[in-house]
Amino acid sequence: MSDETTSGSAPSPSPAQKEVLYHGIPASPGIAIGTVLLMDNGAAIPPEREADQEETISEDQADREVELFHAALKQTRLEIKEMQKQLQNSLEEREAGIFDAHLLIVDDRMLSGEVENAIRKKQLSAASAFRKVIQKYIAAISSVSDRYLQERAGDVKDVATRITKNLHGLEHRTAEKLPGQSIIAARDLTPSDTAMLDRDNTLGFAIETGSRTSHTAILARSLQIPAVVGMQHFCERLHTGDPLIIDGYLGLVIVHPDEETLDLYRRKMERREQLYAELLQESRMRAETLDGYCIQLSANVEDISGVAEVQRCGAEGIGLFRTEYLYLNAATLPDEETQYQVFRKAAADMHGRPVVIRTLDIGGDKLESTISAYREPNPFLGMRAIRLCRDKPELMRTQMRAVLRAGTAGNIRLLFPMVSSVDEIDDLLDMLDEEKKKLMSAQQPFNGAMEVGVMIEIPSAAVIAEELASRVDFFSIGSNDLIQYSLAVDRSNEKVAYLYNPTHPAVLTLIRDTVRAARKNDIPVCICGEIAADPLLTPLLVGLGVSELSMSPASVGPVRRLIRRITMHGAEELAEKALSCRTASESLALTSEYAKKALPELASLL
Repeated sequence: MSDETTSGSAPSPSPAQKEVLYHGIPASPGIAIGTVLLMDNGAAIPPEREADQEETISEDQADREVELFHAALKQTRLEIKEMQKQLQNSLEEREAGIFDAHLLIVDDRMLSGEVENAIRKKQLSAASAFRKVIQKYIAAISSVSDRYLQERAGDVKDVATRITKNLHGLEHRTAEKLPGQSIIAARDLTPSDTAMLDRDNTLGFAIETGSRTSHTAILARSLQIPAVVGMQHFCERLHTGDPLIIDGYLGLVIVHPDEETLDLYRRKMERREQLYAELLQESRMRAETLDGYCIQLSANVEDISGVAEVQRCGAEGIGLFRTEYLYLNAATLPDEETQYQVFRKAAADMHGRPVVIRTLDIGGDKLESTISAYREPNPFLGMRAIRLCRDKPELMRTQMRAVLRAGTAGNIRLLFPMVSSVDEIDDLLDMLDEEKKKLMSAQQPFNGAMEVGVMIEIPSAAVIAEELASRVDFFSIGSNDLIQYSLAVDRSNEKVAYLYNPTHPAVLTLIRDTVRAARKNDIPVCICGEIAADPLLTPLLVGLGVSELSMSPASVGPVRRLIRRITMHGAEELAEKALSCRTASESLALTSEYAKKALPELASLL
């Protein structure tokens, strides 16, 4: 992730226009000062039409329509590969891989089979058949509860737009020359739109849809373009030419900034550039408190290409290697060998530093959505993670074997998510032993002494942490879900998001009790999730006794510097006071004041 800032010369604010502040999601760091360029990307595929508007064909036209469809697929494949070729010098391997996922969609045999079936049996034109089938796929993916997975619908729409235009013989927009100092504002930007923009004159993105994990956000970070996403109906209030500031650190967009705000942000840009340069110089320093206590700082990665970011930021390991992308970016379920090669490479690239691989943590609705449109009434509480894998054990067994084999290449640890009972972990450990025996019988090398941990992300797991600790080698507290389940709040629901409080007394108590259980059994505790990346909360988490924090690579530098400015004794006193607070706001005020006093320049990072 880039830490660079981008600036331009915004027009002087008009006295007739009042400054307006919008809050979104910080998707790519940096500050941009420029003028709005509203874009209508036209990425949405044609809306679903009534049956009488569908274009039908005669039976003897079916072969020609099938040929037309396959010609459109072939042309789309060529266009995507050509775009990859044009971008290979400006995108890293990880970001270029986004368009590999687009090629998988083009080559999806199930998709093309359904379209052919609609052409021949329902006597629909190629365009109507494709529209009908692809809308079913998009609706199924969009309906799942996981926001990361919802955003993969954007990739399908992107490819669908290309195929649709090729079916109709329409030209695609290529890289456009934009007016200088442009900040792109749009309802949505597809990966293709993002990649093909005039980067010399694009200072930033302000997008209504998306999140930090959307492919547009990933591309923005790779291209070092500040971006804020997730601002519903934002564009309705804008006009091309409006002066604008984007704060990609805080997720703020300021329309018609006054002179005082402009001056403030110009000075912020200067301070941040200097500070992040300093943090980069400190990347090889240990996260050690002033009184000699070391906290391990690790990084979370979405896929194998994220390992390079971990190395650049100076993290001591990978605290959470998510495996979901292996399943979501493939036309079929990944086999053992595919997963083994990915895990082996991650371990080898980390050169002995720990790599914690979390087993599959998505639900059956995500895996089956594009096939059968299967939906769960309540996916958050349904068949997901180990529950799904116990129901479909070969999913787990395949992944276990791949991880065990890859363990010979480095320091891999295995992490089970969504554990809620002792019975579950006992069953998983029995299953792991069975797979070890199979590998031994097959004379395949594997790491038989691999460390195994559980995620503490369900309140019941925190309550029985002592029992779980006696069975595993480490804990990883999944703070995002632990907070969500403990407080019964959907943090993606803007109407109740105010209830999502990491410093709620109940949450702090569950963390404290988990740490106590781990210490009693002499096992380490890591916290991963958004709270691990928040420097304001770092002193509190250190004081609660966690031994490791795992976060996005970009957050490692600020957290490291803060740890090096505090004492363990002071952090423990802070935690004790916070645990006695009656409200989340009281404990948040305590830790915020402590952090800012220890690190005055923290204001430049927030």
